[in-house]
Amino acid sequence: MDVPPDIHLVTDAMPPLPSRALRVFLLALALAAGCREAAPPAGVTVLLEAPPDSLDDRFALTAHGQRLAQLVSPGLITFDDASRPVPQLAESFRDVSATVVEFILRPGLTFHDGSALTAEDVKASFDALRDPKLGSPKRERYEPLERVEVVDARTVRFHLKRPYAPLLAELSAAILPSERAGPGGIEAQAGHPVGAGPFRFESWPDEEHLTLVPFEGWHGGKPALSRLTFRVVRDETTRVLELLKGRADLVVNGVSPAVLPALRKASHLRVETKPGTGFTYLGLNLREGPLADVRVRQALCHLIDVRPLVEHKLHGLAEPASSMLPREHWAFTETQGCGYAPEEAARLLDAAGYPDPDGPGGRPRLSFTFKTSTDRFRRAVALVLKEQLAKGGIAVEVRALEFGTFFEDVRRGRFELFTLKWAAVMEPDLLRGAFHSANIPGPENHWGGFNRGALKDPKLDRVLDAATQASREERKTLYAEAQRELDADMPVIPLWHEASVAVVSSRLADFEPSAHGLLLPLAKAREVTP
Repeated sequence: MDVPPDIHLVTDAMPPLPSRALRVFLLALALAAGCREAAPPAGVTVLLEAPPDSLDDRFALTAHGQRLAQLVSPGLITFDDASRPVPQLAESFRDVSATVVEFILRPGLTFHDGSALTAEDVKASFDALRDPKLGSPKRERYEPLERVEVVDARTVRFHLKRPYAPLLAELSAAILPSERAGPGGIEAQAGHPVGAGPFRFESWPDEEHLTLVPFEGWHGGKPALSRLTFRVVRDETTRVLELLKGRADLVVNGVSPAVLPALRKASHLRVETKPGTGFTYLGLNLREGPLADVRVRQALCHLIDVRPLVEHKLHGLAEPASSMLPREHWAFTETQGCGYAPEEAARLLDAAGYPDPDGPGGRPRLSFTFKTSTDRFRRAVALVLKEQLAKGGIAVEVRALEFGTFFEDVRRGRFELFTLKWAAVMEPDLLRGAFHSANIPGPENHWGGFNRGALKDPKLDRVLDAATQASREERKTLYAEAQRELDADMPVIPLWHEASVAVVSSRLADFEPSAHGLLLPLAKAREVTP
């Protein structure tokens, strides 16, 4: 999955069904709603589309792994819906200098095992993350960190080798007891994770079931839910039926927009939505051929009209995107974008040397392959985009591949066009990860770079590098410049930002979805008993 760990996550969402199949499906849902079964006897049941890869935040790379790990072992900070860092285990934080950041812990913090959480545990956690012997896939992100200093029991300072503003995002990593933080604690943490989060680990008997219970010592007060049971249900139809039958209480971003009207009709369910930070885009290979010409990339963008996709395929649960950063993000800047303009597309293609060979409806100006996953929704999106591009003389062959094969092709640059989604965009340094020339995938970085299309823009590189060492206000100015430069380069075509959607049962009160799809709002929710 296209997942920079911790803060940038990817999913391939479920699709709207074809119209006839959708009518049959909704009829089945309606019948199921009429034979609702009794709710589980205690606690709240949350359905997941896939199992977490780990509950140890240092090793979790999937969205579910990271989000569940946050419930058990949170970090010093988290992020609000505008992607601003806010204290979590920390009471406050401040810049002592350009290379020193100080955190003061909340008073009286304890781990689930009853031991006190102090600055020594914070130091041990980050020292271990940077230890090659631990083997965390996140270790490289702490390269700018020189050392961690314990000032007193509640005060810790992070000393940097150089100014590095994105470090705050990395300080959301889990804080563990010092005796578990090092390589010697990996096995214990894997078998029975311990942290200082709102919920304690109870059991994980198999891949399909996981149970957490409230932690009385949580700094925000003991959660009001008696138990959290997570069940893995891979099939969307089954997830929807479990909700309708009253056998599940929450699904976050796990049902397609097409079935939400049926769920809204169920008296015991409600659908909560919030503008989300997930970013869907059309990827382009800039390495060679026509797409290496920016005029061709801009022409493709002018031929795509996102509005009907948002209205009909996503049922309005998305906002057209002009940037990787959503409109609510603190670093977002309104840019001109390309906009739907077929006449301008024709002019650009003519100028690039790809005239219409025989008029509308004849031979195409250009032909491309378009790779996507076998997911029905992503296939449906690809077919709509194919139709739109065809009207401008661009022929597209859609190739739907099993996700693992598809993603491996994307990682290795074996594509011309593709679509993917970043599930949460929080730290704006993601722009550097996605578009800096140093992050072009290749054997030297084990194909791990996120600049999939191989954009090379020295000016953009300088702006993105400068943003890592700037103040908050300076960063906003620099990211505005970067977004304008990306408008001109058009290395990807922004499509939309999907809403965060939660389907919630009447047994779960006061749950408000996170814009990032996080599960932390469960710490403030209430369980309603009949």
